[in-house]
Amino acid sequence: MTTADSTQYRPTVAEIDLDAIAANFHTLRRLVEEDAFFCPMVKANAYGHGDVEVANTLRSAGATHLGVASIEEGAALRAAGDQLSILVFGVFSEIECARALLEWRMTPVVSCWSQVAALERALSERTELDFSLRIHLKFNTGMNRLGFTVDEAPRIRAWLESHPKFRLEGVCTHLLRGDDADEKEGETAAQFAEFAKVLASFRGLRFHAHALNSAALSAFMHSEVARSLYDRATFGPLGARPGIAIYGAQGSDRAVLRLSLRPALQLKSRVEVVNHLKTGDCVSYSAQWRAQRESWVGVVPIGYADGYMRALSNCGTVLCRGFRVPVIGTVCMDYLMIDLTDVARPGERLTFGDEVTLIGKQLSVDELAARAGTISYEILTRLGARVPKRYSRGDVG
Repeated sequence: MTTADSTQYRPTVAEIDLDAIAANFHTLRRLVEEDAFFCPMVKANAYGHGDVEVANTLRSAGATHLGVASIEEGAALRAAGDQLSILVFGVFSEIECARALLEWRMTPVVSCWSQVAALERALSERTELDFSLRIHLKFNTGMNRLGFTVDEAPRIRAWLESHPKFRLEGVCTHLLRGDDADEKEGETAAQFAEFAKVLASFRGLRFHAHALNSAALSAFMHSEVARSLYDRATFGPLGARPGIAIYGAQGSDRAVLRLSLRPALQLKSRVEVVNHLKTGDCVSYSAQWRAQRESWVGVVPIGYADGYMRALSNCGTVLCRGFRVPVIGTVCMDYLMIDLTDVARPGERLTFGDEVTLIGKQLSVDELAARAGTISYEILTRLGARVPKRYSRGDVG
């Protein structure tokens, strides 16, 4: 029995330009100092773009570190042949997780004492005399999600000094915004003030400090106020962990608008069925759309099971024949419908086969997210497993 090629039968496909990802990496890397820690994030299947392919592209572009959320994500990259530094930012407490981190030679970003305990146990089982573990420490400076408290920093410094097999490689925090880094009284300024207290507890040790997300990277490039928030002379260059910007999207952060980035993903399908409706005919579940005139309605084989959100019902827009046309009716699990009436040529009887662009250069993922009342992160990471990916180098058109 032969195995079907997932790209062979479905007209819906995500086209991903790997050169765009490499170009975005170089654009962002230039925003920090040459010796600063720089760790592109490839969690959540590289924000829906395909983790192995994106990781290989970033490594070829010069990325020495990559970040994931879970041990499983890191193990998948190791199994695909990646041998360089992989940071795991997810929380864990089980000894099995700690053993896996050591076995796969991944670097844990430690944010609580239960992680410390599990790693201590796993490390004590290693019989190699020279075996040691690189770790990064994460501190909560205002996000209130993961991280040691600021007041715990001296205790952790003392613990490190009594556990020489743990090698401190980095100290970090997570910004709850970042796009306000050019404001003296903003949330980011308050977090950097707390982060400075943390870093002071580790003075005298050699480690990388990192905190910048995609939005903060842009702010730091464009604002003297932003750069003044961090004491580079005392703590060394400030590192970054860009996520959404690597993929050319803006996210919800206004600061990323200042960067010249290339969107890496286009989502395309085609019209598979065309229905001719009379005035008053309805479309899709619950009859939420009725034709106000004689209409041509195209059926496109992509739905919410593929990641095209149901929230885009009656408010989404796609490109067809070079025009924006509306998504009409309720988005279904497997299909959505579009109104082609205004793109029909005089006297033409519409059939099937026209290409439809759902995300592209003239219809960004950020615009789509705004229409759905969400952020581009959710749109990209929702792309379903049954949407095949087609990789290319250069402009995907």
